[in-house]
Amino acid sequence: LAQVLGSSPLKSWQDLQRRLFSRTMVGHPGRLLLVVGSLSLLVVKLGDHDAFSAPSRGQSAGTSPRWGLRAQGARQPHRSSAAAGAAVSSGAVIDMPPLWTITLQGLGLLGAMVGVIAATLGKAAAIKGLVGIAGMYVIMSVNEYVVHRYYQHLGWNKTGLNKWLRRTFGFKNMKTSGHMEHHAETLDDMSLDIKPEPILDNDPFRGTAFSWSVSAQMTLEIALQSYPWLWLCGWSWTASTAALAISMLLHAAVWQTLHPAMHGLPDPGIGYGVPGWSMAWLRKTRYFRFLCGNHEGHHRVPGAHGNYNVCFPLADHIFGTYKGYVPAEAPAAA
Repeated sequence: LAQVLGSSPLKSWQDLQRRLFSRTMVGHPGRLLLVVGSLSLLVVKLGDHDAFSAPSRGQSAGTSPRWGLRAQGARQPHRSSAAAGAAVSSGAVIDMPPLWTITLQGLGLLGAMVGVIAATLGKAAAIKGLVGIAGMYVIMSVNEYVVHRYYQHLGWNKTGLNKWLRRTFGFKNMKTSGHMEHHAETLDDMSLDIKPEPILDNDPFRGTAFSWSVSAQMTLEIALQSYPWLWLCGWSWTASTAALAISMLLHAAVWQTLHPAMHGLPDPGIGYGVPGWSMAWLRKTRYFRFLCGNHEGHHRVPGAHGNYNVCFPLADHIFGTYKGYVPAEAPAAA
């Protein structure tokens, strides 16, 4: 904390207040306005929706809303008994907030962090922080996109480069990691029609959560990109390592809190990976409601080609694969 807020250790809470609201900061009102304005942006209507949470196994699908869904009394398709208690009707819709509200809140959070850095460490450090943090977000979003599209959905097998490698050097196609099977057993209402599937049967969360070993592999992948970038931005080794750890923990926490629950599964415990309850307090926010609607669109769009970002939206917009919210198909008339 001393490295973040100043060259000398903080002595007390009053010392922190003195540094944040010192004469230097008041002498530069733009810094203070940046902090106050950004924090205000974050709290305006941040939680004006009903809470949503992981469904309990004993609740009726027609009476209990999940993830902001409003059930319309549609007839349930066939599913396994394990998923039946957690399902929501296939005619449900979700109140997905507009993209611009999520964008503004993200920019507000970035502005708040940069404002605090500017107020405590100065303009030069704020510029380094702004470029470094923004770059880390881009790295996380693009990696999430590439892994989801080209590894989990086997998009690599369809690329021209892979076809050339197979033809020239006899390379083999990439094999499924279990993600395609996860899509195959996901119904239109996001519940799971669980059937015997060897690649998923040994996983209690059936490919919807990250184990500690998977998180470690992802951390190595991001580290190979984040350290060079933050070094170019002038960050120290310590600061770069802290940024990497925070980014990976945030990504895993959001994923674990969001993904298993929206498919009717319980939150992963700490013995499996980053616990799913770690960000349950954010389930009221527009951010989580947007992520849920965005991921439902991924499952429902033809061929699952779109909305590849799950936790860090951006790359879908860069590569033109953002599809927005795709409502469930209306049930066939009896």
